[in-house]
Amino acid sequence: MAHYRLTTTDEEIDAAIERAKLIADEPRIVEAVYRAEPELDLFVLKISDGRRLVLPRENLQALKGSTPEQAAEFVVGQYGTDIWWPQLDEGHYLPNLLEHRYGNDRWMKALQLRGVAA
Repeated sequence: MAHYRLTTTDEEIDAAIERAKLIADEPRIVEAVYRAEPELDLFVLKISDGRRLVLPRENLQALKGSTPEQAAEFVVGQYGTDIWWPQLDEGHYLPNLLEHRYGNDRWMKALQLRGVAA
């Protein structure tokens, strides 16, 4: 049986500290809830700066074609900067969501045509 010793270098620790400083003042997801009820199919993200972001599932490209059960299986990233659906291997980055960017350019154009996004 092979034994491995993982060592983190001082340089790696310093780099991680610098990355943490860069995002320290950035908004992060501190709580996320998915509501799937007959007339309600959305996510509510509580942001570290006090805002709440309400996102209908149908607007999120990552969840295109997903079931409510699949949508309910999500995780918030380690730094609170993303929301991820491991089962779907898809996710969204919080800064994009805060800019009302729910997918790629083609997806956003389709939302605009439906009157959903500006």
